[in-house]
Amino acid sequence: MTDAPFGERRFACPTCGETADHVWLNAYASPVANPDGVPLRIAGAGLEQLRANPQFPPEVRERKVAYWNRVNGGEVFLDRWAPVQTELFVAGMELSVCLACRATAVWLGGKRVYPAD
Repeated sequence: MTDAPFGERRFACPTCGETADHVWLNAYASPVANPDGVPLRIAGAGLEQLRANPQFPPEVRERKVAYWNRVNGGEVFLDRWAPVQTELFVAGMELSVCLACRATAVWLGGKRVYPAD
């Protein structure tokens, strides 16, 4: 973790290193939509099935595989999924997004926890 300036709008990005403006985001929660009630991950054999699925054009398959590789690798990033309405605010957790490289950082209790130092 770092002593980076929590709540500042301009600081050195922990990903690209550039001193840049950042956008701060609140975090909200919504129940997992997977029918099993657990987070969805496509990995291993499932990822290989996705890679070979003729239902999608090759460029779409590669984008989907790249997405799941990022998720499975522990990367935190913003993605458009489906509109969500929730009243559950995640108190004590904020995100910052670097306007230079678009990387996301996760902050807990005012301390950056992702990406790790």
